[in-house]
Amino acid sequence: MIRRATVKLLLTTLVMVILLAACGSNDNGNSGSNSATDSAEQAKKVTLRFFSNLPDRKTGQGLAEQTIIDNFMKENPNVKIEVEALGGEAQGNKLRTYMASNEPIDITMVTGGANLDTLRQAGYVKELNPADYSGDEFGFLPGSFQNFTFDGKLYALPRNSDFEIIYYNKKLFEDNGIQVPTTIDELIASAKEFRAKGIIPMSMFGKDLWNLGEMYQNIVARVSGDQQAILDAVEGKLSFKDDPAFLEGAKIFKQLVDAGLFQDGFMTADYGMSQNLFTQGRAAMWYSGSWEAGMATNNDLSEEFRANLNVASFPVVEGGKGKATDLQAWNGGGLALVAASKHPEEAKKFFDYMMSAQQWPKYGWELGGLFPAQKFELTGDEPEVQRKMNDMLGNATSTPGSSWIDHGTAAFKDDTNNLFGAFASGSITPEQLIDKLQEVSEKQRK
Repeated sequence: MIRRATVKLLLTTLVMVILLAACGSNDNGNSGSNSATDSAEQAKKVTLRFFSNLPDRKTGQGLAEQTIIDNFMKENPNVKIEVEALGGEAQGNKLRTYMASNEPIDITMVTGGANLDTLRQAGYVKELNPADYSGDEFGFLPGSFQNFTFDGKLYALPRNSDFEIIYYNKKLFEDNGIQVPTTIDELIASAKEFRAKGIIPMSMFGKDLWNLGEMYQNIVARVSGDQQAILDAVEGKLSFKDDPAFLEGAKIFKQLVDAGLFQDGFMTADYGMSQNLFTQGRAAMWYSGSWEAGMATNNDLSEEFRANLNVASFPVVEGGKGKATDLQAWNGGGLALVAASKHPEEAKKFFDYMMSAQQWPKYGWELGGLFPAQKFELTGDEPEVQRKMNDMLGNATSTPGSSWIDHGTAAFKDDTNNLFGAFASGSITPEQLIDKLQEVSEKQRK
């Protein structure tokens, strides 16, 4: 038999256990509330995937892009942005793979024109409302949406105002007593002089192919003085055989190759290899674009190189109608929202933040040396190269507004690139190039 005192002790102990358990579980309601809050906060946390073409995140445009991403994550601690970055053609190739598999990244870099049209037709990128980006909050320049609009619908926002120029090493010209060329004849003469001294006249990334066609567009415009003619030929408004400037441009291009303007084996050199030849002082010139203005402030490059970096307009053609101030400019690269995104609302919030007037144009100019497709202000501390390029853009007498190889279909771009690869390698003649350009332009419209 259990004694009465023992029963009383057991009951007292049981009551205390119950009371302690209640206190522990309740904790004045705080513990349960914190658990619910933590769960809610956890539910809000998202990871966005950003696919970039700027693998260098410590200098230039890559630094500008990463700075904006870091700023956004500080202001929005519930959002983590994972960056995947590949340079040059590698980014475009992988993006096509992502498109084929409908990979759910959130924001991606795109190239306007034919490449974006392929993504658009596949339903991979989202349509944007132009009215959302028409105000001072973004400050886009007139006509900057052209390469990103199809059938009156906008699918990406332009990141840069791109224009093609010649970068050159002042010291190599001065030390060798060679004048910076302003005409095609002077360019050919300088090529021969540099070759005789064991110096590469101009570095070229022939393996990428597209820049060969871009140089051809520049030459044709210098011959004809008409920046729109080559775009009209792509659209079928005139034949490549109609305007003699097309054949003349091809013949001039061949003269440049035959004169040894480009480095030996230039058709196997990609973008990075070509740039390295120039930045290491082995090439006197480099044919590229405004997107590389950041070389002037890139501390990873030698101080001697940066001190001797300068830019020049593409040379005019003797007897041609084009001017040195006719600038081959357009809005090339941009950003797009991906339709397969798992976090569309958060992705658009970041997308709008990135492209706002106080972010991309500001940091892009100050850290990356790029020329935005939006209004921006000079700081007064820009290096000479940036100031000179800004004057080139501001004083341009004409621009095509589009790259001709991106003006047609994706198939036309591939065919044209391959044609210029064959042409620059000497496999086809200038006359054959023109015939084949007419064929591929007609084929794309069938």
